[in-house]
Amino acid sequence: MRYITTVLQKGSIAKAAKALNISQSSVVSAIDQAEADLGQPMFRRIPAKGLLATEFGRTVGERLEKFLDEARVLDSDLRGLTGRPGGLLRIGCYAPAAPHVLPTILKALRADYPDIRIDLREGDMQRINDMLTDGEVDVALTYRRQTSDRLPFEPLFRAPPWALLPYPSKLAEQDCVTLAELAELPMVLLDLPGTNAYFRKLFEDNGLDLDIAHSTKSSFVLRGLVAADFGFSILNICGVHDRDGAGGYIARPICGKLDSPLFGVAYSLTAERSALVQSVLSTCRDVVESGTLQPLVTQDQA
Repeated sequence: MRYITTVLQKGSIAKAAKALNISQSSVVSAIDQAEADLGQPMFRRIPAKGLLATEFGRTVGERLEKFLDEARVLDSDLRGLTGRPGGLLRIGCYAPAAPHVLPTILKALRADYPDIRIDLREGDMQRINDMLTDGEVDVALTYRRQTSDRLPFEPLFRAPPWALLPYPSKLAEQDCVTLAELAELPMVLLDLPGTNAYFRKLFEDNGLDLDIAHSTKSSFVLRGLVAADFGFSILNICGVHDRDGAGGYIARPICGKLDSPLFGVAYSLTAERSALVQSVLSTCRDVVESGTLQPLVTQDQA
């Protein structure tokens, strides 16, 4: 079953064999046996293009993936009965927040549950939501505003917006900056699903216009552009190094009460009651209660 679902995902026997670390003949044998047992072809062989799944093959593949996913969750639940949850945990994370949030949580998770293996996947908020809905990940660290209301979500903290400013600069010398002061500067916009509208609305709600000088889908490129004095930017989760000015930019709080979205753990309905998901939730709660993440995400908004 795993051989067949991997072929469906990869689109070729060679790629599937490489991903599974087995011989191509083993993959071919699995397909031949399945097609013989089911009495219908699951794939069409197309020269120079590999394999193309038939409608029957796609339907079989969807059911196999669902079964294998449930079997994986069952396996972790059975291991959890021993008091030591184990197995494979698939975690998604909103990419711009990943460098600042993931290391702390993964380190604590490894200490609490050493038998759990982690498969990490990153993406923008829309991609994270799709991965949860499609069952590609069990849990995801993301914002509530872009997560389907049908999916369970446990908030960890509010993430107020921070201004990223060239350093040194006049505004960088202040303890906090206002939206009006920022609106006088060109902006480097993080242009991802959900972020564009959110950042614009912060200014529109205060009757301010924005001058978008550059836009990027990478938070790393964004930092580089701000450091090169192309403008200011805004992020909701900053790391400690964003506040030392060493990279040519610095993060400063934005004054006033602003829309601060919830960041937390969303998880799939299939995995809601699994020992793996409950382990992650328990560890995340402990991390938040310990205050480890506080320096990364909180600020005093005067």
